[in-house]
Amino acid sequence: MGLKENLKVLRKKNGITQQEIAEYLGIDTTSYGRLERGERNLSADRLELIAKFYKVSVYNLLEGINIVESTTQKQNSENDFLEYLKQENQFLRNSIAAKDKQLDFLIELNKEYKDLMSVKKNK
Repeated sequence: MGLKENLKVLRKKNGITQQEIAEYLGIDTTSYGRLERGERNLSADRLELIAKFYKVSVYNLLEGINIVESTTQKQNSENDFLEYLKQENQFLRNSIAAKDKQLDFLIELNKEYKDLMSVKKNK
């Protein structure tokens, strides 16, 4: 992939609009669109800004090496973390449910004890 394709892939993978990245670069949206279409060249400064923004090297941005893999790895890491959070949430819900059952049992046991004590007192 070339630079123009990499710009588009990274932007879409990160859920960024052309307007957002254009504002970050200090250019208008039309100019940024021209970059993605290969109709305009990037200055070295802006190339470095984009690489920093997407957390990739300038070389990888130009050559496309590890662009798709790194964004896929990031997504996988986020998905793994979300799955972990779901599991923790379920564990906590199960723990709360178990504690609720224990509490209900203790309340019932306390009622039975009080009933027993009142019967014993009345004798």
